[in-house]
Amino acid sequence: MTHSAFIGIGSNLGDRFANVERAFASLRELGRVVRRSSLYRTAPWGNTDQPWFLNAVALVQTEMTPRLLLERLLAIERESGRIRRERWGPRAIDLDLLIFDELEIDEAGLRVPHAHLRERAFVLVPLAEIDDRFTALRDALRPSELAGVARAERESVDVMPLEQPFVSERVRALARFLAESDAVAVRVEDAAGEIELVAAPKPIRTPDRGMEARSAEVASQRIDTIKADLVGIFRLTRPVPAEGDALDGDRELGYIEALGIRTPIHSLGPGRLVSVATADGMPVEYGQALFLVARGK
Repeated sequence: MTHSAFIGIGSNLGDRFANVERAFASLRELGRVVRRSSLYRTAPWGNTDQPWFLNAVALVQTEMTPRLLLERLLAIERESGRIRRERWGPRAIDLDLLIFDELEIDEAGLRVPHAHLRERAFVLVPLAEIDDRFTALRDALRPSELAGVARAERESVDVMPLEQPFVSERVRALARFLAESDAVAVRVEDAAGEIELVAAPKPIRTPDRGMEARSAEVASQRIDTIKADLVGIFRLTRPVPAEGDALDGDRELGYIEALGIRTPIHSLGPGRLVSVATADGMPVEYGQALFLVARGK
């Protein structure tokens, strides 16, 4: 027997647009996605001291029972790196079973319709977009509640305020590296783009016998970007590696937790730690920069 289930999707960590699109793809494994709403940029609800969300709703036709469907939704959350630390806290992905047929269920861990359905503009606005039956509930909300929901285009979704400080930290770390070394330029390329810093001209000094050796040393310096090779939660090892640390060998700098498995991240040889590019405890994507390490003598 085929059932109709409305699923709410939300994300406010990492690449929100990619997280939501992956969620839509995962829902296709649970049944047939017959309708999907637009994407909406929404204000956080419950706990307002966190980044804005990207939200959407999908209508899925499935042969699963409500309990089995809920279990599969929770499994998708875990596989996407979600760790439940606090109620209504930040999350890489959130999947809510909103409505299942016309059923009313109130069991341990399972309640449909969703307990807060009538209160949440970020749910009712996309619901009303794909099903007119929810228009009256949407219109019953206060204007101040509806003001926190706006349709999101890809261009605006790519601007992620939560991660901007990390970009600034990387630039500052590279600037410090230039100031403290004899290098004249540093370029770092990764999936997020390219950063290049050039040092200001230094005063000309009288050549000495070690100048040739120092020039060779500068030429041999390079910055390696150590990237994530899987999706999960990023953790720093203890003691926490600090910018400027000398790495004598293949030192473990951190690890990624995914599906209960701890995958270590190594420095991949000696060098000097220039920057920690991702914050401890944050979800990371495949290919995301984690550490910048200076190589060379």
